[in-house]
Amino acid sequence: MKVENATSQAYLRQPNFQGTGDISRFIRNNLPGKKAFNVFDRINGIKGEIGGIVINSIGTGAVAPFVIGTNPFVKAPKGASEEEKKKVRDTKWYTAMRQPISAILAVLFQVGALVPINKWIDKIFNDPELAKHVDLYVDQSVLNSDATLKRKAKAELSQQNTKKPSFWSQFSKGRKAFKAEKAEYKAKLKGLADEIGSKQLDDLTNSFEATGKIKIGDRYLDNKALAKLINQQIDSYIKDAKDLKLDNDKLTFYSKRADLLINNEDKLKEIFSSDVLNSQMKNNTDFEGLEKYLKDLLNKEQNPEIKEILQELLDRPEDVRLSRINNTLKRIDSIKDVCDGKYTQQKYFKVMTDRNAELDKIITKFSLDKLDPKSAIEDNTIRTTIDKIKKVCSFKENDKFLRGILHDTDTFNSDIAKLSKKIHKDIIKGYKGFVKNHFSGISQIIQILIGVGITLPITCNALNWVYPRAMELFFPKLSGVKKASKGGENNG
Repeated sequence: MKVENATSQAYLRQPNFQGTGDISRFIRNNLPGKKAFNVFDRINGIKGEIGGIVINSIGTGAVAPFVIGTNPFVKAPKGASEEEKKKVRDTKWYTAMRQPISAILAVLFQVGALVPINKWIDKIFNDPELAKHVDLYVDQSVLNSDATLKRKAKAELSQQNTKKPSFWSQFSKGRKAFKAEKAEYKAKLKGLADEIGSKQLDDLTNSFEATGKIKIGDRYLDNKALAKLINQQIDSYIKDAKDLKLDNDKLTFYSKRADLLINNEDKLKEIFSSDVLNSQMKNNTDFEGLEKYLKDLLNKEQNPEIKEILQELLDRPEDVRLSRINNTLKRIDSIKDVCDGKYTQQKYFKVMTDRNAELDKIITKFSLDKLDPKSAIEDNTIRTTIDKIKKVCSFKENDKFLRGILHDTDTFNSDIAKLSKKIHKDIIKGYKGFVKNHFSGISQIIQILIGVGITLPITCNALNWVYPRAMELFFPKLSGVKKASKGGENNG
């Protein structure tokens, strides 16, 4: 669930402290082994089917030969001569050297074949003329795959005479300029691909909202599948409502925290007033100035409750401290507001438990609105159900209590038009994921069939032809041992 700006009722929901930076990156950069993470990031760039082939080939070519060549379980019989022992060792290494050759051929043939195969498969399920002949559950002609969106964006950039910098341009422009130009192109490509994808999503959302049906080309998604998508979205909204609830531990914590904030309201507003903070910080990104100010306050403060607040702020990443201070001040006002200006811990605790009870009602209403896919055969059933969802997700601006719980969330809204658009778009996003999952399975099956029927036989035949010739060229002694062995067998 997306959480927007804090409001006068913000303290009644679970706090979500966010800054402008990446907290996970902040934590990683302060760990002793941060360099190892950077290595893993680079390795993570090799992923997907091609990455699997490359990594498997590296293991096959670099590790397997030593395992086979030094296999302690394959050895000459007891009492064998040195010549016989050497022959066994050479035979093991002759066999072992098959692995790197096999790995090289696997990369050449399988990766070489995989790229055009993937493009071919992607074209079948994304081209409107071809996709209309496949199952609707894998038809991506209206909501294109990431690969197709990228190709469309690349073609559009090419028409604008914006092309990816070539490998050779780094020698004429310099490596630094080349990397900057490459990064700029990559960002443009991604931005345009995202833009094309967003427009496709919006267009299908508008069509769905207007007709109550999901139209792909000349076909419509059946209501049974659509009912399942709606139920899936209802489950997502139920989760959002559950996330807003406060468990017993949080109820206890927030009750105590409310007491702490109200009891120290004057002091907190004094030390965190905008005038004071502006005098301590050059600007809103002066993290060092704010940190120094907080540490000075902590060292001088005698009140343990104020010290607790200050220490919590210092324990936060530097780029979220200012927003945390602002939220703390807003929470003081929100606590008094929900208690109608007369705060007591008992009254505030009751407000929070009433809040949980209201969310339970919402969750129950969502559950009752779920469809039985088997009986959802009429178009009117779909429209009626979506109308019910809109009703549960909406609240009136003059309903102070309900607005206080729901109005700063993305799932619930007082604007019916915006809410309707969002619900239909959420269902379309679910449909896109539904198609993507089905396509992924079909794509894997096609790749396996092509691999077993075409790529693997070609690779094996190439290996049988290349292997003995490569051994004769690069390892004539080992190859000679194998020939002698074969000659001995023939003579026998």
